[in-house]
Amino acid sequence: MRVHVLLACAMIANAACGDDDDTTDTDTTDTSDTSDTSDTADTTDTSDTADTTDTTDTADTTDTDIDVIDNAWGFPIRTPTTHAIPCTGGPGGDTTLDALDADWLCTLDDGTTQGVVYVQSTPVDCEVTLSEQPVFGAGVGWLWRDGQALVSVTEASYDWGGNHHNDSLELRLGDKRYRFYHSSFGFGFRKCQPMDCLQVRDAAGTLIEDGCTSDRTLPIVCRSVSAEGTWDALTDTFAKCNGDPTR
Repeated sequence: MRVHVLLACAMIANAACGDDDDTTDTDTTDTSDTSDTSDTADTTDTSDTADTTDTTDTADTTDTDIDVIDNAWGFPIRTPTTHAIPCTGGPGGDTTLDALDADWLCTLDDGTTQGVVYVQSTPVDCEVTLSEQPVFGAGVGWLWRDGQALVSVTEASYDWGGNHHNDSLELRLGDKRYRFYHSSFGFGFRKCQPMDCLQVRDAAGTLIEDGCTSDRTLPIVCRSVSAEGTWDALTDTFAKCNGDPTR
């Protein structure tokens, strides 16, 4: 009996101590990089690379150097100024022409469009025929209609009208071209008052109606803005010129 007990003890001791596996304690140090190799620094560009600059053109296009004259229509009416324009080849030799801005207020009524237009024209050159005359650059203008916002007109231009100064104003609104002109001329084919009538053409230039015959079928009223920034009332005071053969 004792022998069996000793053998059993020996076997138990051998099982506890005789394992051929590496009995070195497995390295329990956590070799996983606990520093968290994922870059925990927020790599998101917090400066927000989206262009937050407002690209909408909010610049005020109004010329802040020009004082706008108050008026009932809301036009940006300026005070005209005089420009010294060099002239060459005139009867008195080379000279300088003092020319005032040609700014006009005119009524408009062709049966479909009614309102008031305001056009600014600036002298940029001089031409000489029998005398020195100003040449005006491309104009800018607006249309006022009752109860509606101002509308810009296009292709605005003012023509001095030669030696007799039979001037005219042209502009385009939509598919129509308007020419403000004269229906009456006096002695020597000279105007005697501001532009008083309309000629209407389509976009291609074909005449729709000539309201500037002696019958003045498309009457309008035009008033120039003076060097003092004033203008006469847009009241129709038309009368045929002395010397007009149809008078």
